[in-house]
Amino acid sequence: KVSLPAPVLEGIDPGKSILIYGGGGHAKSVMEMALAMGGYHIAGIVDDGIPAGTRVLGFPVLGTRDILPVLAEKGLRLAANGVGGILDIRIRVVIFELLESYGYSFPVLRHPSATVEPSAVIGDGAQVFANAYVGSSAVLHPRCMVNTSAVVSHDCEIGVYSHIAPGALLAGLVQVGERTLVGMGVTTAIGIRIGSGVRIGNGAIILADVPDRTIIQAGRVWTGKAETP
Repeated sequence: KVSLPAPVLEGIDPGKSILIYGGGGHAKSVMEMALAMGGYHIAGIVDDGIPAGTRVLGFPVLGTRDILPVLAEKGLRLAANGVGGILDIRIRVVIFELLESYGYSFPVLRHPSATVEPSAVIGDGAQVFANAYVGSSAVLHPRCMVNTSAVVSHDCEIGVYSHIAPGALLAGLVQVGERTLVGMGVTTAIGIRIGSGVRIGNGAIILADVPDRTIIQAGRVWTGKAETP
């Protein structure tokens, strides 16, 4: 039988208490973003590789995924995905689906230092980190991520589960499909389409549309026909 520490059981507020899945580096950023927003109380952490009782940034690891239904039964409703999935976005997708299967919902997390224009639309579970910019009429679909200091310019659209990594710069009218990684420091031309399942390495320059499931190596220039050093 899975048991919970008494303070966790006593302190759950369905509208404010939030569970963090993951205890690594990305999860730390998620925790501190949630705290910076105000209004959220971190109920604890679930991690399949960190022993229960360990503290991460002062918050307790409650157990593995086996504890998720118990927490849900006790009234915990909100969760944030702290698994970055930088090497494989599928891991992040699996965690979202696991949490959803137990009835958890995913609030938008937006760091107070991020700038999001009023006309931008942000879907449930999206994460917008410190110093990021989301421009006018941009659309962030559910569960995508705009990481630290990334720029998503006006009229861009970012697909479900996609990750715009730190320092990436998307010009206006860029469309990014689902489950795509745009690496750190990537820059794009205006109005291009980046497909689904794409991986773009750090520092690449994207000058033309990118087909689905394309892999572009770090530092390359993509012209739509071939990569050039």
